[in-house]
Amino acid sequence: MGTRTPRVSPDGGWGWAVVLGCFLVHLIMDGFVYAFGVFYIEFLDYFGSDKGTTALIGSLLNGMYLFAGPIASVLTNRFGPRVVTVVGGIISSAGFAASAFAPNIYWLCVTFGVIPGIGAAFMYVAAISCVGQYFDKKRAFAMGIALCGTGIGTFVLAPFTEYLIELYTWRGAVLIAAGIMLNCVVGGLFFRPINLKMKLEETEFLDINQKEVIHAQDSSEEKSSLIIGKSDSYLYKKSSDLCDSNVTRSQSNMYTHTHKDIVLNTSTSSISGPKTIKSTKIKLWTNIDHFLKKLYTIFGCSMCLDIVYIFFVISSCFGSVGSGIPYIYIPDRAYEVGISKTDASFLLSVAGMANTVARLVFGWIASREFANPSIIYGISILLCGLSTFVSPFNDSHSFLVCYSVLFGASAGVYICLNAIVLVHFVGIDNLTSSFGNMLLFKGLFLLIGTPAAGWLFDETGSYAITFYSDGVILCLSSILLFIGYALHINKQKKSRETSNVLYE
Repeated sequence: MGTRTPRVSPDGGWGWAVVLGCFLVHLIMDGFVYAFGVFYIEFLDYFGSDKGTTALIGSLLNGMYLFAGPIASVLTNRFGPRVVTVVGGIISSAGFAASAFAPNIYWLCVTFGVIPGIGAAFMYVAAISCVGQYFDKKRAFAMGIALCGTGIGTFVLAPFTEYLIELYTWRGAVLIAAGIMLNCVVGGLFFRPINLKMKLEETEFLDINQKEVIHAQDSSEEKSSLIIGKSDSYLYKKSSDLCDSNVTRSQSNMYTHTHKDIVLNTSTSSISGPKTIKSTKIKLWTNIDHFLKKLYTIFGCSMCLDIVYIFFVISSCFGSVGSGIPYIYIPDRAYEVGISKTDASFLLSVAGMANTVARLVFGWIASREFANPSIIYGISILLCGLSTFVSPFNDSHSFLVCYSVLFGASAGVYICLNAIVLVHFVGIDNLTSSFGNMLLFKGLFLLIGTPAAGWLFDETGSYAITFYSDGVILCLSSILLFIGYALHINKQKKSRETSNVLYE
């Protein structure tokens, strides 16, 4: 019998079509998400609410974008990325369309924030997961190309949104955005389920009987592994099942023995009422325990006990809040110091273009053998924090343009390499579940952080404290990342030492 080694990604082929679809999804979806700063000024003027409450719309949009990550992960594992992306595009479009009829801020919190955010989460997790499945050695470069759609979308859609607002008011603009959002469905159609093959290291030819044995073993493992000769309907499997198939098998064997013992006891002794009730309770609790453990593995909760993963998630949470705040408040900050709305929205375009170039360049660099994506990732967050911290020193338009370039580039590298570094820390088999859980925590942080930045302005009358605080948060994110990286290196070293001892 042959032995199975880890799955093989094609590293090309239809994978480049998947990258194109992911690019289109991020161009439209993230383009409008990051263009919220343009809508933010209009909402302030139209409804007359304070900045913190108005920023709650963007907070819910970005927060639900991430908060719904675990649900999106489970749905992607169950139905595949194509179905989840199509559904997500329809949900986001419906939310934007309903926003055109908003009578107040609280209506927008639901229709412009919660609903499109959930749809964006579906598309984001499904797209990232699909690209990750299709690529291995070229994963960083492929991710860089796919995710640069965010930068181009911001560059194009921020001034385009401003143009639509001038032409049709914000209600007409958001209705047109709803129509454009439906094009994400087209991008999702590229996400064809992939046949991840298993390498077979065979010492002898597998005859028909041996193949039938493999078929029987695979079906008994709840189809968590690929079945030889089967169609693509089994291709998307739970990453948690891949990690815990041996545990599941041992649990099922233990349950079988327990069940046999109960049957033996009840058949060899006089069956009494209390004994029958006791055996029924044992069987019931065994089933409940098995179900809870299965639920635990499906949602990837076991990763939450890994100290390296914990540091990475906390770092990502601070980084997400820190990198999200400037995109919302840069236009309004420029508008507050006397810069026109057109020039203020142009700052987002500049940041978006720098974001795109950085993703392409550093996505390619990170895929080279000499590069260390974790180090590049940590340095990019640090530069993002330092540039944000010094940005309040000058409010001239030229200075804000320079800040937008530096911030956009460093934030682009951070976002591009986020999933790549996560794979290095937890492995490709745990990507979907661990990524979804990370988005959940990032969403919680964003729900608090973004409106808090607006309330700081309401209390102080200046954006200086907001950007100083944001810079500190980003620098702290970089420090936590490097601590997690050091723990990861130490963990790998101990693992190698243990392997060497076993081989000796």
